[in-house]
Amino acid sequence: MSDEEKIVSWLEDNYKGLILGVLIGLSILYGYKSYISGQNSAQLNISREYDVAVQNYNEGKTELIMKFSNTHMIENPNNIYTNLANLYSAKEMYMQNKLDKSIIYLNHVVNYSKDQDIVNLAKYRKSKILIEQKKYDDAHSLLGSKPENYQHIELKGDLYAIQKKPNEAITYYNDVLTYSITPNERKNIIAKINLVK
Repeated sequence: MSDEEKIVSWLEDNYKGLILGVLIGLSILYGYKSYISGQNSAQLNISREYDVAVQNYNEGKTELIMKFSNTHMIENPNNIYTNLANLYSAKEMYMQNKLDKSIIYLNHVVNYSKDQDIVNLAKYRKSKILIEQKKYDDAHSLLGSKPENYQHIELKGDLYAIQKKPNEAITYYNDVLTYSITPNERKNIIAKINLVK
């Protein structure tokens, strides 16, 4: 039997399996494209809803941003727009002096956001609230012993200054000075160092 005859014979024996394989492959590809299209459409809808909520917030109407946060914390906890909205909602709760509710929104950001800059901002704001509530140990714990964000480092220095621990405060303030910061920030840190000496 020649090579050509072997190929024809093999195709005759296996053509049903080949057709079935092609059909399965095409249906998987179509299903994946539909899934991606659905995901993109859902993300676009969330983005539009978020934009409207922020626009309302900027006009002094906070109901939509709060509703957006509360809905999407459950339905889309990891979504970037959920976490951005939570920063607005936390700010609004803080303005209304509802500090514990503000912390709930910030905790969600810390626990669910994949964007480190957003997480750092939420930790910074939550730490400031904890300091305001005189929960110093909780603030220290949240910021960690070796923060890598210079704003967190400065806040650790502020926290030690509040606790009347000047040596620790100066250590953290000096650490901030090793970062590339603006001249005004540098001037501010030097003033803090002179104040706690």
